Amino acid sequence: MLSIVDDLAGFGPLRMCAHAPSADDPDDLTGLRVLLVTDVLARVAELRGRTVLIGWTCPPAASADAAGIRPADAHGTPDEITEALGGPPAVHLTSRTYEGAGGLSLHIGEAAAGGGAGQDADRDADQDAGRDALALRLFLLGHPHHEPVDVTAEAVDAAGVRLANWRKAVAAWADEPSKAMPADFVDRARAALENGLDTPAVLRLLGDLEAAADVPGGAKFETFAHLDRVLGLEVVRDVGRSHSAEVYR
Repeated sequence: MLSIVDDLAGFGPLRMCAHAPSADDPDDLTGLRVLLVTDVLARVAELRGRTVLIGWTCPPAASADAAGIRPADAHGTPDEITEALGGPPAVHLTSRTYEGAGGLSLHIGEAAAGGGAGQDADRDADQDAGRDALALRLFLLGHPHHEPVDVTAEAVDAAGVRLANWRKAVAAWADEPSKAMPADFVDRARAALENGLDTPAVLRLLGDLEAAADVPGGAKFETFAHLDRVLGLEVVRDVGRSHSAEVYR
């Protein structure tokens, strides 16, 4: 079980290396998933005040940009990444068995797409019949990172509906007076992230918070915005826009 509190807390930059496979098959999303988990883990560490440096053993990918994954600080072989980052990575993320020495190793389950979902990952959202590129990010975050997952266009579309509705709700809550985040929700979300990188649990908590009648809208807004610093779903994108905007379909 990955524990950021026990294993990744410290001083100085945290160096991470994503060993993401480059696949010619557009339906193989495993490499993208490795980069996504690396991005989320970096966000969790940064939320605790740690500077993070990231290396990729794969070249830049348009699908990574579309999924909201921040660019790497270095590319190349593990040795080249170590030199570029000023020291050896403390965390290695890979879909295969890590055979290198030193540091923690986090295994990422394979992701295989069907029904055109993989090809859609490389398209611009505006060119893909209105599909939000971050819908794929939400779908993948809804599954334990260490388990294999099948990605279908229908499932990604459903995630897009959920994301659009969250953005609409967040935009409405933004008009209400700001309130403190409910401590129990935040504590449970933080524990889920820091003790297993359990993004599915965080998404479930946000769903519960959305439906909680006893939590003011202003508190819901602050909580969604805060946790989105890790999730990277741009839930505040529609704040300030007309609330009459059509929900994603």
